[in-house]
Amino acid sequence: MKIPSLVEITAKAESAAKRFPITIIWSILGTLYCIGLLEDTGELFEDKENVLLTLSLGISWLIGTQFLIEQFKNKNKWQWLKLLVLALLGLFYWYYPSAYHYDQNPIYLTRFFLYIIAGHLFVFFAPFIVKWNKNAYWNYLNLTGTAITRSLFFSGILYLGLVLALVAIEALFDVTIKGRRYGQLFIFCLGIINTWIYLADFPKNILKNTEIHFNKPIEVLVKYILIPLVIIYLLILYAYSGKIVLEWKLPKGWVSYLVIALSILGYIIQIIINPVQKNIKSWTINRFFPWFYIVLIPLNILLFVAIFRRINDYGITENRYFVLAIALWNVAMIIYLLFSKNKALKVIPISLFAIAILSSFGFWGAYSVSNRSQTKRFEKIFTAVKEKNNTATGSQLSQLKSILKFLEEHKKVTNLNTITQLNLEDYREKPVDSLQPGYLNKNKIWEKLDIKVDPTTITDKQKNDVYYSRHQYNNYKFSESVSAYDYFTYLKYFNTSKTIDAGEYEIALDMDTIQMSISSKKDATNKIEIPLREKLVSLSAGDPDLRNLDDDNFTIELKTKTLDIKMHLSELNYRVKYDKSIVINNFSAFIFIKEN
Repeated sequence: MKIPSLVEITAKAESAAKRFPITIIWSILGTLYCIGLLEDTGELFEDKENVLLTLSLGISWLIGTQFLIEQFKNKNKWQWLKLLVLALLGLFYWYYPSAYHYDQNPIYLTRFFLYIIAGHLFVFFAPFIVKWNKNAYWNYLNLTGTAITRSLFFSGILYLGLVLALVAIEALFDVTIKGRRYGQLFIFCLGIINTWIYLADFPKNILKNTEIHFNKPIEVLVKYILIPLVIIYLLILYAYSGKIVLEWKLPKGWVSYLVIALSILGYIIQIIINPVQKNIKSWTINRFFPWFYIVLIPLNILLFVAIFRRINDYGITENRYFVLAIALWNVAMIIYLLFSKNKALKVIPISLFAIAILSSFGFWGAYSVSNRSQTKRFEKIFTAVKEKNNTATGSQLSQLKSILKFLEEHKKVTNLNTITQLNLEDYREKPVDSLQPGYLNKNKIWEKLDIKVDPTTITDKQKNDVYYSRHQYNNYKFSESVSAYDYFTYLKYFNTSKTIDAGEYEIALDMDTIQMSISSKKDATNKIEIPLREKLVSLSAGDPDLRNLDDDNFTIELKTKTLDIKMHLSELNYRVKYDKSIVINNFSAFIFIKEN
């Protein structure tokens, strides 16, 4: 790798600023914003996720737009495309909810990942939308990869050097440097230095650069690493195919991921060897096309059998939607590469780009299709249960609960109102935090539906424990006037029975029976039993995530002639087993004692 001089670096930086002005301004403002955010709060992703994700989304889209404009003769005529991209980024920011709501529905993060994948794919084909040249395309990808690698290397070296400089200053001059400075320095090197370097190295006159320089290291990578990996995957998958044919069993669902990974690896190899495949002296490279795609055809049959088995058993979810979409895309690419005369490899990123964008919205999108599929599946199972006097098999009940949880996570639980003849939103508890939704009390829903289970159909896998937990979090608050009590203690239990000394009193807990008591050391008859088990049973009637409940639900108050007791559970982890027995993993509590 040639090390550029200072003059070359300065000239390239100036050229990049003129070529990508909006992109560089975007990266500088975004970097300064992140540095300031880290300075003010000490946390980067505390409450500004919508801003940060929008900033990270913009870089690739702005770069791709510049490449798209550069292929036209009258570039000024197409500058409005940059304004369109900025408007779409603003729309994404407006659509994306505040930090308090973004994690309440997985659709937001999924759409972000789809759009950022689409943005990077856009960079892969933007200069070749109008014209195509396979040699120029190969050089473009090669130079782009080199630019990104070099920028990461240079910015990484700079960051390590500056970190060592700060460490040296701190050690030699007795200066205290805040830990966040290292994070801010990392953001600066990644956001400004790294971005500016690879923008400066991005190729120009892309369509005119048609001379191929196929380096020996690339040939070694393909010939001795990538193609052998393809052969290994093929052997594994064909051996597995033979196994399921001999045993006459349906394939496992995860085999679809392996077939897709193998296909993508093959496309990467095809892109690398495309301009030199017929000329290079290598038997494996010369024959990679078309034989790889021919042997891939039977595996795609296996792929579709695996996908449709899962869809038939459990309906469509987002994951299965994307796997099915990529499987259909895979078949289309095989047909195109085998029978097309042009074999323009830009079709690969363009088609993936289209899938990423189209699957993110509309009634045909991943979320709409999966929600409809799961709703129909719930209706089918629920109707079958009703026809059997409200008696379900273990598998049916498990699937109904899974679908209800799925639709609740997607904020589509009202889809089931007509089917269940219930307004399921009536079973949503009052939220503790006004910025958060109340949790859906699924236990009450199942009690109302009164579905019985045939015990002979329940498998060991369906006898799952339910875990309940409450942890202290950043905004956890609990206060009580200690002056009103004679004794106060804070105790922790970790899955073992024990007795704790609390001044004039002893606190005993039996983890096996979930019995807890407080007794006086002076008078053994002065004893009070704390209904801990009853409290846990009461909490178990709601959502397993106990953070959704307010503090009053975790307080036990008892009064006798001699003692007033108040116990507040600050942390709690326990599980309810299939036979309704309770096992405490650990809990912490404040205990206040007043003598009467």
